[in-house]
Amino acid sequence: MKIRTMLMASAMLFAIVPMVIYTVFANTVLTKNGDEEFRKTILEMADNERYTLQTYIDTATKHADTILNYAPVQTALSTGKTSDAAGNYISMLAANDETIESIMLVNSSGDVFCGSSGKSNTHIDNFEAYSSYAEGALFFNDVANPNATGGGTNPTMFLRRKVGDNTLLVNYKMGSTKGYMYKTSAGSTFYNGAVAVADSSENHNYARGENFKIRLYYEFPEESFKSVIDGLGENSVSPIITYTGKDGEQWYASVSRTGGENGLYAIASCAVKGNANSYALPAGNGIVVATVLVALVAIAGAIVVSVLTTKPLKVIEETLEKVRRGDHEARIPTAVSNNEYGQMSRAFNNLLDEIVVSEDRYRTITEMSDNIIFEWNFKTNEVFFTNNFNKKFSYRAPSDHFGDSFLLKAKLHEEDAERYKEDLEKLSHGEEFKHNEYRMKNIYGDYIWVLIRTATLKDKEGNPLKIVGVMLDIDRAKKSEQQLTARASFDALTELYNRETIESQIDNEINLSEARKSEMAVLFIDVDDFKHYNDQFSHATGDQVLKFVARTIKSVVNEFGFAGRYGGDEFIACVRNAEINDPTRVAQDIISKLDEGFECDGIHLTVSVSIGISMIKDDYNTRVEYIIGKADDAMYSVKKNGKSNYAYI
Repeated sequence: MKIRTMLMASAMLFAIVPMVIYTVFANTVLTKNGDEEFRKTILEMADNERYTLQTYIDTATKHADTILNYAPVQTALSTGKTSDAAGNYISMLAANDETIESIMLVNSSGDVFCGSSGKSNTHIDNFEAYSSYAEGALFFNDVANPNATGGGTNPTMFLRRKVGDNTLLVNYKMGSTKGYMYKTSAGSTFYNGAVAVADSSENHNYARGENFKIRLYYEFPEESFKSVIDGLGENSVSPIITYTGKDGEQWYASVSRTGGENGLYAIASCAVKGNANSYALPAGNGIVVATVLVALVAIAGAIVVSVLTTKPLKVIEETLEKVRRGDHEARIPTAVSNNEYGQMSRAFNNLLDEIVVSEDRYRTITEMSDNIIFEWNFKTNEVFFTNNFNKKFSYRAPSDHFGDSFLLKAKLHEEDAERYKEDLEKLSHGEEFKHNEYRMKNIYGDYIWVLIRTATLKDKEGNPLKIVGVMLDIDRAKKSEQQLTARASFDALTELYNRETIESQIDNEINLSEARKSEMAVLFIDVDDFKHYNDQFSHATGDQVLKFVARTIKSVVNEFGFAGRYGGDEFIACVRNAEINDPTRVAQDIISKLDEGFECDGIHLTVSVSIGISMIKDDYNTRVEYIIGKADDAMYSVKKNGKSNYAYI
């Protein structure tokens, strides 16, 4: 992603995201507040209806008290017989109160013996159903079908007072705007909800305006309401009840109770959807509009700032591309900016100057050196050699591609070709050459010894990017080693190098270790208590001990070193590439194998030795006498501490 695009995206992100988060948060808070206000309104509505119900309950109670306090009515209820005074009085009360449907005095058989509006001398069907209702409170019933679960044909709201065997029954109007229920609560609405009134019977019969339902649980779920209503105290309001209505939507409701033990319940209910957010919606819309406007301004600002900010970077990029293509004189205009970009430009220019000088210095050094530097770029599969390659080898690659490179086309000695091929295959997978020495044909047609060292450069995922290597001419040192070996003088008894030869070989090995950039170790080995073999057995036995020691040392170090007899019962072993061939392990192997012993004239003899170890790591100017002396010192420290062990310096 380009910096300009990234800056634009970042600026927009940092400007817009907080606003979006704020908008979501604000709307969430507003929605929550709206929901709380909505709940509060329902609770207030239920509580208000409680006061309204109580007012009309009190009114209904006064109706009953007024009727019962009239002497002719009292007489009629006591005797079960009507009178003109009682009948006229009841008819007058019913006519003057628009909420009263009828007033009747009923005997125990359900016969009306005194009533208003032609109710006298009639019979109330299912009158026994009224006996299940408490006295002195308002109740709902369907006289035609008191067990109905839907709307009844003759919905009735009544107040019942019993005097002896007779009953005062006051019926109130239900459906019209003049009806009792409409005046109490059926006419009350809020949002898209409404208020219903339920009585205190077992099924909590209820009414809601003209849409009269005789049972509460026909519309309100029993599991949500019954426990709330049954446990509601006098003159109290329930918490919000959440339930799913018959329409499948979520509803809120609250119930309030009034009118004593047998009083009524006001139920305020309303669908949540479309109502709970009514308080929050206007403010929420305003926030969204403001957020959109600010976001548009932020986007425009991000584009302008990004363009102005990245314009100097474009100049820097173009200049660096010129340098990459070979124009080493190209420089970034320092007047591109007077701020950090200007400082960056000057720093880049100084760096380019230093790189040019460094490249010239590097080129000069490599051309003056006998060491050949090469680079294998895995990304482009190209190989480059320093110019001094031409002084050593006659091969000229037709292209920089690996397939044409000297690495693949070099002429190797037949004894080294297969090993070189295997090592080159490892190199192609990013593995480094490890102190590998080969004979290659030079410009004169002769095979010369070269040492190849490599280093693998990898990316952050660990994948190889390129190989950087050096080819060293070690022909003189290797041939010197071979000549020394050919001219070597050997100890007649042990057939190991003698003292003079071992010192010469160590001196030459120091030079080779320097070329290889490797470590080497010298082990000084002294036989413990050698005089014991000569004195207890014979000098011939002592000679056999020395031969056994010589064979053992040679067998251990033969693959990665050489050994010689330094004098008497003292031996020296040289270990090359000591960073790989651990000299302490070599010493332990020698001690272990000697401890196994050998058979001499029918006698099994074991041999113990004390070994001192000295190392050369970086100081290749060390003299042979010095490194042997340090190993000798280490050996004597073993002698002083119990023998048959090794020590390390």
